[in-house]
Amino acid sequence: MQAFLVQPPFVQLNAPYPAIHYLESWLKAQGIAATSFDHSIELYRALFSRKGLETVFAGIESRPRPKASKGGDAADREIARYLSYKPSYLEWIDGLVDFLCGGDPGFAHRLAAAAESPRGARARAFVEAAGGRIRSVEARNLATLILEDLADLIRFALDPDFGTVRYGERIAASLGDFGEVTANLERAWFIQSFYLPWLRGFWSARAAEMAGATGEASSDARGGAELGAEGASPPLVLITIPFPGCLAGALACAQAAREVLGKKAVIVFGGGYVSTELRTLADPRLFDWCDYLSFDAGFGSLASIIAREGAGGQAQPAEEGLYRTMRRVGGRVVKEGFGDGSSVWKTLERAALETTFPDYSCADFTRYLRAVDSGNPMHRLWSDTPWLKFSLAHGCYWHRCSFCDTELDYVANFVPAGVEALMVAAVQASARHGLYGIHFVDEALPMPGLLSFAKANRARMTRGERPFSFWGNVRFDASWTADRCEYLAASGLVAVSGGIEIATERGLEMTNKGFDLAALVKTLVGMRRAGLLVHAYLIYGFPGQDGADIVESAEVTRQLFETGLVDSAFWHRFVLTRASRMMAHHREGRMPLLVPKDRGGKFASNDLGFEGEASYDVFDGPLVAALEAWMRGEGIDAPIQSWFEAGRKAFKPASADPGLMESLIAKAEAALDGALDAGLPPSLSQAHWVAGLPLLLEAKKPRLSWAYRGELVSIEGEASMLALLKSAIDLASGTAGADRHALAAALGPAVDRLGELRGAGLVFI
Repeated sequence: MQAFLVQPPFVQLNAPYPAIHYLESWLKAQGIAATSFDHSIELYRALFSRKGLETVFAGIESRPRPKASKGGDAADREIARYLSYKPSYLEWIDGLVDFLCGGDPGFAHRLAAAAESPRGARARAFVEAAGGRIRSVEARNLATLILEDLADLIRFALDPDFGTVRYGERIAASLGDFGEVTANLERAWFIQSFYLPWLRGFWSARAAEMAGATGEASSDARGGAELGAEGASPPLVLITIPFPGCLAGALACAQAAREVLGKKAVIVFGGGYVSTELRTLADPRLFDWCDYLSFDAGFGSLASIIAREGAGGQAQPAEEGLYRTMRRVGGRVVKEGFGDGSSVWKTLERAALETTFPDYSCADFTRYLRAVDSGNPMHRLWSDTPWLKFSLAHGCYWHRCSFCDTELDYVANFVPAGVEALMVAAVQASARHGLYGIHFVDEALPMPGLLSFAKANRARMTRGERPFSFWGNVRFDASWTADRCEYLAASGLVAVSGGIEIATERGLEMTNKGFDLAALVKTLVGMRRAGLLVHAYLIYGFPGQDGADIVESAEVTRQLFETGLVDSAFWHRFVLTRASRMMAHHREGRMPLLVPKDRGGKFASNDLGFEGEASYDVFDGPLVAALEAWMRGEGIDAPIQSWFEAGRKAFKPASADPGLMESLIAKAEAALDGALDAGLPPSLSQAHWVAGLPLLLEAKKPRLSWAYRGELVSIEGEASMLALLKSAIDLASGTAGADRHALAAALGPAVDRLGELRGAGLVFI
């Protein structure tokens, strides 16, 4: 059996999205020939190339000029400027993209010095702000803006739904009528004029490969010719749809696969969008494009589909039947295997979640872009680095936040991964691609797994092997002690992102985050001490949240930036979902003031409206404007009310004390410093040394010295006492560290000087 796994456009362009690579690895372990293809980056590279832009400009030149509702003349002039720059865009485009992918470093100097590089609105503004000439170190910024200008051109002149991170997200998110999706698909320039022609060539190449492998002739079928001999296993076409913006591309991909591979191909849709938005699907028309929908992690569902299809395409239902799967039977949608009962597929899936990791053997990281879409160092982690993506666990260990889809598998089913197997996979992937940076894509990194990975990473350092750098999403909870922050930072952790949501006491309680402001600040202070970059997720428009609470949350957020506790953040407008914890409480009668509004329809329906949500529209602009300024380091000292002046009648002044964060930071600092002087911590804590090599030096007085955070730390005393301290440090320097009793024994009479090592390299985790 041959499986083709496809990521349709568009997702992030800096690295492969991991879903298909997890499934590819698992399928290979089952003896299935599996190959992954990232159409997201390949379509981007095809579109933003000389040949691709020739198609874009031909499309623009053959169409009537679009009429803007306002400033039509200005719009015409802007289009004319792009058309005039056409030869320059065609000349520069291949070099620009190659440069952003890490090739041709000398191109930076050409781009910086060029007086006539193509400049749309974004690129022109950047160069003008630099006084007409940029430095070579800014070349990637300019290259990114030139490509974004071209994306703007496509969106304005050809396809209003075009986007290079999400395509057509507007037409897919919680849309009740599938007919609207297909209607948009039929008139989408990018799909019809670019992706579908490209897809027919792609699938014809796959058909030729399969025919070559079996020694058969195959048709370059445009009319649905059958592929494969009698008795052969049907090819599996597995298309992941992680976001609404991938739906249109998935439908086009499936359409072309069916045209070329024929009816024998088994086409399966899966991914985050399927598992959330299509969970209540009742419209059977989607199955004109696919044979199955696969839900949740996918391992169990795919295993059941493979067992049913069997060799030669003959239906061979397994004794257990299908698992977490939808299909069309007799013209209606049938859901199978969604019960809570035990199943061989459920057991198989849990084992796969613990042991399966991608090797990225089908990925070519040299194809991915390093776009500079922000000057903020934390924000740039998402787009400016080709990370290897792994997970330390499936699901969330907390899964109690009121706004989250806590009833769904991707949150509720917490399964820690095997760290030893994960490290093996990471080492294999790094050896293959020369990358040693990992982005953990967990819902929330579990501390036990994170510490285990850190220890394994430190063991690599001890053996003289190159360690990994890593980051990921976390919960700002009590598991993040200051010592653990420092230990993890010394072990390769560079940054964290996490949800604060509503930065007020009432907001944290409403969202059931599991910590209050004081605890949050204590965690953030520990992260700041360790030098970690921090990104915060924020929401507004929560049911029951009033304007005063939103303004207060914005003020607390301002103070978080002002005090350096967060480096970047993002506001999300709250969206009520069917599978959220608060909807479960509503159904139980525990939220009488929440009045959901079902948008209706038989297609995507996870997102719901609610009574009063329109009243939050007035906050959209001010919150985004303020946050963008704060991330640039601007306007932090401005009173929070100044951001809401245009609608001052609608907003009450923030009630938060302007010195709130400073006060909470002072208390957190005092508590953390007090802990350092408290002697040996509880017996379960393990001691580790994360500073430089300790040296016993003889001068006027004996002293023990070591490097710590760029400084030389020294303590003086009797030589015998210093020797005991050094022996304790040596014991804690090993990969395993030292337990409380072993450390106490090593210190002996020097135990009362333990505080001089704490806060200067000795941590307890």
